[in-house]
Amino acid sequence: MTDKNNSKAKNTRLSYKLGLPAAIARKVEKTGQTRGAEKDTVYQNRVLRSSTVLIPMSSWKAGVVPPLEGFENGYIVLAHPEEYFSDSPPTSKSDLPKDLQLGENLLVFYETRSQWIRYHPSKYGWHPANSRMPPLGGQYLARVPDTTSREDSLERHGYIDSDTGGQGAGIRIYEYASKTEIEATKYQLSFLVWRTEGIIDMAREEGRSNPEECQARIEEKCQEMGLNDLKLLQQNRIIDSEGRTVCPLCLKPILAQELASRVEQAEGRNVPDLTVTTANLFHVKELRAGVYNHYRYNLGWGHHHCNAAARDWGVERTLQWMEEVLKNNQRMN
Repeated sequence: MTDKNNSKAKNTRLSYKLGLPAAIARKVEKTGQTRGAEKDTVYQNRVLRSSTVLIPMSSWKAGVVPPLEGFENGYIVLAHPEEYFSDSPPTSKSDLPKDLQLGENLLVFYETRSQWIRYHPSKYGWHPANSRMPPLGGQYLARVPDTTSREDSLERHGYIDSDTGGQGAGIRIYEYASKTEIEATKYQLSFLVWRTEGIIDMAREEGRSNPEECQARIEEKCQEMGLNDLKLLQQNRIIDSEGRTVCPLCLKPILAQELASRVEQAEGRNVPDLTVTTANLFHVKELRAGVYNHYRYNLGWGHHHCNAAARDWGVERTLQWMEEVLKNNQRMN
């Protein structure tokens, strides 16, 4: 077999987890999943980012559109009863978008006790939805919290168990990424892990054989996929001029141990099941509806506290805010 064929055979069997310490390999794998979600919400808990997308009616009317290739597993628009009904229910509003049809790609979503009482689905002969693909099997879903009143109880209808489509109806629109993008970002994040300080020693201590060779194979694969543009990675604050992986906010080099060790907890606020690590997935441009920012060259590894500061604003806006705070406290000229 020629060297070229040998290389091809290697890459056929290659995984982005090749040679990585187990805890870090799991961390890279989880980047393809959505964040956690409680049972009393409408969202699915840690599923693929390519899952069915939930779009608020307000976002749909504002012109939020799917990515060019569309949503791989479809979408469902959620309208609150006030958005769906006219002043005299059960008539629907005349200005509802023409491309939405109740029970096909639109559901009425009950979220408050007042909505549940005023627009109770039994008045219209409605059933809770149980499918994520059209037809949706019903016209509504509900996540109405309990109250202190004896007469009130928690109302959870639609997508609550295996018989109704599983927990949660879908994912937040800003978390979406195609399977192709998920795969590419995992390889690029693995590429970045191999550029953290101490990763070779950590892999060797865990019994991984030939970690340098594993790194070389991942870098070769990323070159084939167009994921190793060091200039662009540096421009996007993901690596430094020496090619080391850095936190996109503070620009300090990321240590391999920070990807595996749990964040230090404040005294008196300790929780026994904390799984947050010192460094985690970091979106340089923040996640927001209609932009789909979970994509290659926008993801890096950042410190937990830096991530908490920049999560909703992204790096640039966060830096502007930090400069203002420093000026107000006379810490900079």
